Amino acid sequence: MNNISTLRTAVFAFVLLTVNIVVSADETVLSGREILDEVSKRHDRPYELEIQEMTLVDKSGNEEKREMHRYKREIDANESRYVSVFLAPSGIKGVSLLTWQHKNAADDQWLYLPAYGKKMKRIAKGGRKNYFMGTDYTFEDLVSEARDKFNYERLADEELKGVKTFVIKAVASDAQLKKETGYSFRKLWITQANFLVVRIDFYDKRERLLKRQLNSEPENIEGQLWRSNKNVIEHFDNQHKTITTISSRNFEESSVPEKNFQERSIISGALVR
Repeated sequence: MNNISTLRTAVFAFVLLTVNIVVSADETVLSGREILDEVSKRHDRPYELEIQEMTLVDKSGNEEKREMHRYKREIDANESRYVSVFLAPSGIKGVSLLTWQHKNAADDQWLYLPAYGKKMKRIAKGGRKNYFMGTDYTFEDLVSEARDKFNYERLADEELKGVKTFVIKAVASDAQLKKETGYSFRKLWITQANFLVVRIDFYDKRERLLKRQLNSEPENIEGQLWRSNKNVIEHFDNQHKTITTISSRNFEESSVPEKNFQERSIISGALVR
């Protein structure tokens, strides 16, 4: 009887150990949404100013250099605002894109073209898929990920040049966004070590690979906060590239005052002085 009891106890302990192992393993498996939430937790900041140098490269290899400032300010839990403004060359100096991103509603965007008078043009809801000022970025590319408006499917993990990455398929779930987006879905490659997005593939409405963005030259700003200092987006159909390098950043609230995100500041030229 003692041997039988001992055997039963051992079997019971083994079953418990097995259950614990399975539970622990399940807890460590992140879903696609959980991975994107971790990306945001580590890298999103409420205030940010980027000084950018941009190079457009056409299919013949001709280059056009540009300088841009990009501002971000989180207004509250439901709204963030962005301004992208060109400082050079002189022909596009002052051209600006203002975005008010809403968590629970469609985003609002306005384009300012100084050559066409002192008034900002509202971007129509169907205009999100259009390209911004000859770059390979559409208007919808120039805002951060509104995660509640997407479904994220985790695909098989991959290695990119020896770096282990999560691979996520992002599909618009918001009804309005589905109508406005120019993409059927995107695939994102995110480093497992620091949850940094290093590659994005964009697929058109016919699910063909349209363009690819590669983010490189990672920099550890502080703690778990990282940024890529070079972004290259290549449009395969147009045989065109947009190369963006970041010369400096600032995460102080004072660098992105709320007045920068108002129409009067933009059309007055205050952001390019």
